[in-house]
Parts: sequence; structure tokens; C-alpha cells
Amino acid sequence: MFEKRQRFGLVKLLDLELPTWQADVRFRGRSRLIACAVLETDAGLILIDPGPTSTLKTLESALTPLGGLQAVNDVVLTHIHLDHAGCVGQLAANLPEVSIHVHPIGARHLINPERLIRSATRIYKERMETLWGAILPVPASQICAIADGTLLQIGRRALRACYTPGHASHHIAWFDDAAGVVFAGDAAGM
Repeated sequence: MFEKRQRFGLVKLLDLELPTWQADVRFRGRSRLIACAVLETDAGLILIDPGPTSTLKTLESALTPLGGLQAVNDVVLTHIHLDHAGCVGQLAANLPEVSIHVHPIGARHLINPERLIRSATRIYKERMETLWGAILPVPASQICAIADGTLLQIGRRALRACYTPGHASHHIAWFDDAAGVVFAGDAAGM
């Protein structure tokens, strides 16, 4: 049913003209803990919730059969918690043309992550770096603050933003209406 590229940790979730993949980033060396959705478009790749910096090398390897990290044009975030978005500062540094799509509340914490880092360090203490890796700021020029109901058109792919506060005040679920799929982040109680 699903096409697997196990060597790279990719599983095709939707076999459409423009496929959707899941890249298992093997958090702490374990599978099925954190995954990034990878959407192919005619304008490059979209990453949804690329994960922490500590797993970025695994994500880079997973993207190899799809053109590698350099094929990424857009990063779409459901929210900015480190397990979903910890690596976006590093991605922005590596890919200065990439656009990061995020809730306005989350945007300010990506531009200046000091408060996010302080808060997470209170919880994770000395394990912070090992668990999540380095948390870098994202240049404001790469941030696209998304309003509720925004239709994000990237090539022939369209994602509709729906504010879903609860797990985080800045949470967004992304609907791919054409495919009949929602990228819910942690809004579904997972």
C-alpha cells in the first residue's frame, strides 16, 4: 500500500500526482517518535514540522531521493515546540531563500528564541542540547506570519491554515483540501 524507501526513512503517504511523504527523523535513535511531512510540489519541497536540530542530519539523508535539502523551498509549522520546529533556525541558515510559515505568536519566538530556550532549559536542564540540539534564530526576512484562513499556494499545492489553539496558543492545523488531508500537528491530542 505505502511505497517505502526504508534506506532513507521515507514512506509515501499519499500517492498523488504530487506525492506526500513521511520522513522518520529517528529522534534519540528510535523510529516512530518524530516525523516530518514532506510534500512534493512543482516548485520544490515543503517540509511540515521538520523536527529538532538533533535530528537534522537524519532528515537531510531522508530527503536525498527527493533532491536533498537544497530542494526545500518552504517550511510550514503547526507550532514552534522544539520537537516540531527546533531545527528551523539551522534550516534558515543553510537555506537563505527558504520561507518559514508560522502563526504570528510563534514568529516572534523564532526570530528571537531566547524565551523559548529559557523555558525549555527549565524543563530539560542539562539534557537540553542532547535532546534538541542548537536552537538558532530565524531571520525576520524568512518568516511569513500566517493569518487564520490563509490559503498558502506553493506551486500547484495549496494548504489552508486553521488556527487550532489548545496544545499551544500559536497552533495551526494545515488542510490540503485537494488531497482531503489535514496536517494536525498536536491538535489531535497526540
